[in-house]
Amino acid sequence: MFKKILPLTLLVGSMFVTVAHAAEKLTVGLIATTSIEDTRKRWQPLLDDLAKSTGTEVSAAISSNYSEIVAGLKENKIQVAWLSSKVALDAVEDGKSTVFAQMVKSDGSRGYNSLLIASSKSALTTFDQVSAKPGVYVFSDGDKKSTSGYLVPAYYLFAKNKIDINKLFKKVNVGNHQSNFAAVTQGDADVATFNSEEMDRLKKEAPEQIAKVRVIWTSPLIPNDPILYRKDLSPALKTRIEDFFVNYGKQKQAQVVLKDILNLSGFQRSTDAQLKPIADLTLFSLLRENLNNPGLTDAQKQKKFDEVSARFGKLSFVLEASRIK
Repeated sequence: MFKKILPLTLLVGSMFVTVAHAAEKLTVGLIATTSIEDTRKRWQPLLDDLAKSTGTEVSAAISSNYSEIVAGLKENKIQVAWLSSKVALDAVEDGKSTVFAQMVKSDGSRGYNSLLIASSKSALTTFDQVSAKPGVYVFSDGDKKSTSGYLVPAYYLFAKNKIDINKLFKKVNVGNHQSNFAAVTQGDADVATFNSEEMDRLKKEAPEQIAKVRVIWTSPLIPNDPILYRKDLSPALKTRIEDFFVNYGKQKQAQVVLKDILNLSGFQRSTDAQLKPIADLTLFSLLRENLNNPGLTDAQKQKKFDEVSARFGKLSFVLEASRIK
């Protein structure tokens, strides 16, 4: 009797697993550093391969608004996401998502640089020339949630040199990398933030565009962007997702796909600990902003200081704990 029942039990169990896999769906959140259409085109082959590898239905949620992707993760409308390190901090601090992989460039590097660009037709060749003439130039800054577009230049270029951008520039606009590049080449801005990843892509795909700008400042190395997933995904699905990403790029076709996305060679396993340097920069930026806020009394500034310090003390503990784990 048991011999007859046992195969039936195994068959039902097998059917259950198959149905469970088929029911699983993943939405991957992607930041559009160019256009939404271009980002979708570059990532779609990888998303298709992810679907095949994990046995899940995979769709994409693409936005140039960083906050929309983070909100999607928090609300479980997005389960896996590519984010800048600055935005990834928000997702990790929320406690619902965690870093599991990091991008690796085609040259093997694990970092990139923030840039300040100017028109090649202008006389500007260094940032010192800009800072020497307050109130003369128009600046296109990055979204405040962008690591290379805002956070890194805000710290290394402006804060460390004790420069208030609203006093330095005649006008400050805000955009993404694509719109900032266009602002400089079209004469709508004198200088703008950009990054080396987009510069490398343009060198390959549109060298005539690169000739229109020159780099007048380069930041220290920024850790490559992380890939995150929600913590409440099933352990089995997490494993399949991790295995897919860390092994992707070993086949020739995958190498072509990765190179077209952001000149990548693959992904390496990672944890929330990779965000620690960005957390330190963010803390500094918030404390400086608080200190220089003329609308706050000394008592209010002290209260803000204590709140921000406590918040990042907890976050720093979480990041370091992931390293130990």
